[in-house]
Amino acid sequence: MSAIVAATLFILYLNVPSVLVREHGLPLLLAAAVPLLLAIPIAYRVFLRGESLRFPSLLLATALLLTLQAVSASLADNPMASFGTVRDWFLEGLVLVFLVLNAVRSRADFQLALGAIVAAGAVMGLIAIGQQLAGAMDNNLWGFGQLDAEIGSSDGRTQRRLSGPIGDTNRFAQILAVLLPLAAALAMTTKRPVVRGLSWCAMLLILGGVSLTFSRGALLALFLAVPFAIYLGMLRLRHVLIFVALGSVLFTALPQYFDRVASIGQAARSVMGLTAAGVMSADGATRGRLTEMQAAGLMFLDRPVVGVGLGMAPAHYAEYALVVGGKVRPGERRSHNLFLQLAAETGLLGLAAFMVVLLVAFVPLDRLRRRALDDPPLATLAAGLELSLFILITTSMFLHAAYVRYLWLLLALAGCLATIGQRPILGKLLNDLLHDTVLRLDHARR
Repeated sequence: MSAIVAATLFILYLNVPSVLVREHGLPLLLAAAVPLLLAIPIAYRVFLRGESLRFPSLLLATALLLTLQAVSASLADNPMASFGTVRDWFLEGLVLVFLVLNAVRSRADFQLALGAIVAAGAVMGLIAIGQQLAGAMDNNLWGFGQLDAEIGSSDGRTQRRLSGPIGDTNRFAQILAVLLPLAAALAMTTKRPVVRGLSWCAMLLILGGVSLTFSRGALLALFLAVPFAIYLGMLRLRHVLIFVALGSVLFTALPQYFDRVASIGQAARSVMGLTAAGVMSADGATRGRLTEMQAAGLMFLDRPVVGVGLGMAPAHYAEYALVVGGKVRPGERRSHNLFLQLAAETGLLGLAAFMVVLLVAFVPLDRLRRRALDDPPLATLAAGLELSLFILITTSMFLHAAYVRYLWLLLALAGCLATIGQRPILGKLLNDLLHDTVLRLDHARR
């Protein structure tokens, strides 16, 4: 049964269902049913082994968030369109969290699940590196090696940004970057040399994939994560020196990346008004994103309690962007900041509920890490997930809420590790209630 869980998570993280729908005409209904494969091991555990369903606090917090999002949608200018996004959050959020929390129950299950998504990241990194080395920039490799815009460097060399099976470079960078501490945690906790070696190789492949996206946000997030990783014991000074050396090699091989990194400082100085032309001296992408973020801020100020409706910020972008000024782009535009987007679309209520979800996932994980002093491997797994959540939150400062299943999958795994070996009070109460109901129905039939 653990193999079914691992295979399902591998397929989901590799984005196979979406690629098959978009590139190969797979019916959407079949693709949407893939996560339901997790119901097989759950049914086996509940009906054949007599185990109880789990309803931990993370699930309750997720249900609260979804309820408030539904309230926001009902008050939107276009409720039907907003409820479409609520449906996506329900399927890729609440349902996925429930399935993962109940399918991954032991430490062995958890490590296998982590291994599955790290393996998916390694495959994506391998495809991107192979694509770069082979110069296959006119072939998307059946949808698993998609290409994005071309960038140049000061010496005139050009480079296509790679976006893997996702189709968006920054999102591709995010879902790979969060796997780096998980791969390291697996390598540090396994007793099998082969698995340890494969985990370190996977980490290098994932890092290579991140690099070929040329994502400034992902690079900044990884840089900010270094002190946190040292504090958690996931990095040592020698590791930092190794990564500095790898970075030097990368900048030499891909001068376009050095120019992208240098542009972070230029953009920061422009935004802070430290250049003569101020924000106007920033590159077009930075100015466009600032306008989109400011437009989201105005939406929030206009409707601070419940927002404009989940998923409706793009539809209101033009209206508010014209007030903001700056670089106003045509059409509908996302907010490019998860927290600003949630504030604009669901108001204070929705944003507060989302913060509760993050706290419910993060705090027990940190408590577990501190408590597991007599179990270093468990503490390392918890530290790896904490660092992964940190990278996710940091990159979300530059990305909106798309591909939310990756967000919820990581939160669900955090909830799994925090509840392994425990039986939450809420879960016990609900299972006792379910058991009593079944007994009463059986007695009534007799």
